[in-house]
Amino acid sequence: MVRFSYDVAHHKVEFCASDWTGLEHLTVNGKTVSRKFNFAPQSEHEFELTNGDNCKLQLLTDANGEQTICRIYRRNELITSLKHLSNHHLHLGLQMAIITCVSCLVLFTL
Repeated sequence: MVRFSYDVAHHKVEFCASDWTGLEHLTVNGKTVSRKFNFAPQSEHEFELTNGDNCKLQLLTDANGEQTICRIYRRNELITSLKHLSNHHLHLGLQMAIITCVSCLVLFTL
């Protein structure tokens, strides 16, 4: 799970992305403004502030999934670049353990 929160011109912008389900969710001042499923290493969400400013949130994940960068643009100008370091190897290990356990359970029930 990746989460970013940032204040853009006195508007609270919050972004959440699940590496398990692929669901990305963007809210501004608690109101959902964008939502989509994405498993690609790059994603974009465009939104508008109540003052009419056009904004864009860009999500970039490196090839091995250890670092995610969230860039926020306001009026086509980069205003911040936030980084999230992940324990991706831990997530992969946990996912593989769950898959193995489920596979064993399925085999034993046959």
